[in-house]
Amino acid sequence: MSDAFSFRSKPKGLFKWFLQMPKWIFRAHLGFVFGSRFLLLEHVGRKSGKIYQTPLEVASRDLDHDEYIVTSGTGVRADWYLNIRANPAVAIWLGSHRYPVAQRFLPTAEAVERMNVYEREHPKAAAKLEKMMGVSHDETEASWMAMMEQIPMIGFTPQR
Repeated sequence: MSDAFSFRSKPKGLFKWFLQMPKWIFRAHLGFVFGSRFLLLEHVGRKSGKIYQTPLEVASRDLDHDEYIVTSGTGVRADWYLNIRANPAVAIWLGSHRYPVAQRFLPTAEAVERMNVYEREHPKAAAKLEKMMGVSHDETEASWMAMMEQIPMIGFTPQR
């Protein structure tokens, strides 16, 4: 697989443009077309201080706490992930609505549970994610924990 289509390096060219398409749909207040499968994250650049928007797939949803769980599909070096590590996220867009947001970084053990469910519910997407990131597991707890250290999960709770 070429680096242009690998999550081991930052997305480039046409692939980067494709990944950013949902941002334009959300900005046009048409985010409802994604249902609850995607959100748009607003975050502050750790170096620039500028506001950025990043579309993210919702890997899991905790209905009891109104929390949307996302993964860093490009790992711990993703700009948006590093930004929210430095400064809490500003807001998320759900459908056509923007909400201030509280965030939390899931402990690895909880991320393993969430990813296990994600693999069962979306086996093709999970397999592609793992392949593109160059990670895998052999069903042992140790291998799951090691994999999820590379794929951090973050929970966002809209402040409605």
